[in-house]
Amino acid sequence: MGVLFGSILAYTGWTGVGTQTFLMGKTSEISGKVIEVFPNKEVQNFSRKIKYVYSVDDNFYVDFKKLGTEDAKQEIGNDLKLIYSIKKPERNRVQRLSSNYDNSVGKKYYSTKENGYIELRLINGIFKYKEAAVGGKIIHDFVGEYKIINDSIKFENYIFETDNEHKNRPELFVLSPGNHRQLVDVSTKKIFKRFH
Repeated sequence: MGVLFGSILAYTGWTGVGTQTFLMGKTSEISGKVIEVFPNKEVQNFSRKIKYVYSVDDNFYVDFKKLGTEDAKQEIGNDLKLIYSIKKPERNRVQRLSSNYDNSVGKKYYSTKENGYIELRLINGIFKYKEAAVGGKIIHDFVGEYKIINDSIKFENYIFETDNEHKNRPELFVLSPGNHRQLVDVSTKKIFKRFH
């Protein structure tokens, strides 16, 4: 067994094929998006770890990557290139990070509902939608991409964090006429006020 493993390491080292790539079998390349950054408490303004998402055959996969000191600062919405195993798409490796954005602040909107609230964050093409009950217990929490078309915001590519399906998920918001610090959910007519 040791000889076999040593042979694999020698082969991958000699040919330049990465060991992880070799062990994944046949792979393909795909793009993904950073959906969360975890700050580095020791080095201000740098991320220590990122959470990213990618899609294969209409299935979404979420994974994490620990960043090294040579990696560029990452923000929510940044693109990345990765390779994934065709047999097991959840197995992947980040090949290249980009730095499309310089912050992850975005815009926050809130709306109240019976026995709770809804928070909507729009950050560099990524939306985060969270419904919470009284006491802060999360009922629905999902992430996706949004596009701005004229005065409308269209939501798509949902990645669910706490449930697999949510029938009343938002699909289209419009800017409130005369008040661009408010959004209106087209289906429910619920008003979301800008927090910052």
